[in-house]
Amino acid sequence: MKVIPISTARYLSQKFKYPEIVIFAYDPSTGKQHITTYGKSKAQCLDAAQAGNYLKKALRWPEEECNAQPDLSHKE
Repeated sequence: MKVIPISTARYLSQKFKYPEIVIFAYDPSTGKQHITTYGKSKAQCLDAAQAGNYLKKALRWPEEECNAQPDLSHKE
């Protein structure tokens, strides 16, 4: 399984005009799950990451994986 890159979430944000994107992917044959988040601004990036973490908690991911922080070094 491949990781869904943030560039894909950025593309969807631009194409569909949503400033925050949370992508959830699931493979029922393996049970593997993946979440990618994107926000256009720093605040939206943080908000999308919080939504992703909330989703992980709801899906009962291990606690240590439910505290992701976005890389804000490239944001305005």
